[in-house]
Amino acid sequence: VQVVAAPKPETAAVTAETPKPEVATYTPPKKAELPVQQAAIDRTTPAPNATGISSMRWPVRGRVISGFSASGAKKNDGIDIAVPAGTPIKAAENGVVIYAGDGLKEFGNTVLVRHENGLVTVYGHASELKVQRGQKVRRGEDIALAGMSGSAEMPKLHFEVRKDSTPVDPSKYLE
Repeated sequence: VQVVAAPKPETAAVTAETPKPEVATYTPPKKAELPVQQAAIDRTTPAPNATGISSMRWPVRGRVISGFSASGAKKNDGIDIAVPAGTPIKAAENGVVIYAGDGLKEFGNTVLVRHENGLVTVYGHASELKVQRGQKVRRGEDIALAGMSGSAEMPKLHFEVRKDSTPVDPSKYLE
């Protein structure tokens, strides 16, 4: 039996004069760091008319585990409500979604809704978002599912009410 070696493919000689192909360097896209204050003043999409009910509805039913605190060591711009993972989060009032995403590190998956009266509601720590930016939502409509995204150590909803991008006590607005 005679073994015959396969012919070697010809290779091009590389010299110093051989131009190297230009390769653009890859820059990964940056994750948007959108502060709540910046998103809260976005007024590009008009909010739908309010329901006419004087107070907002609770976005979930659960135990408030952390209340509003405007200052101090335990500053909290909203309230935290303990609920089972997967609990539907409801819009507190008619409005338009001005942010839906996970660019707010602390809150993870977050929805911001602007309302007719200049208020903005914030819904953080969702496991799943059910709305997108620019979408109009009605009071009581499911906008997300509660979860443990962001810095949450247990399933909960972080809920804020902002007036002119300044956090205000949500309990004064809820029924």
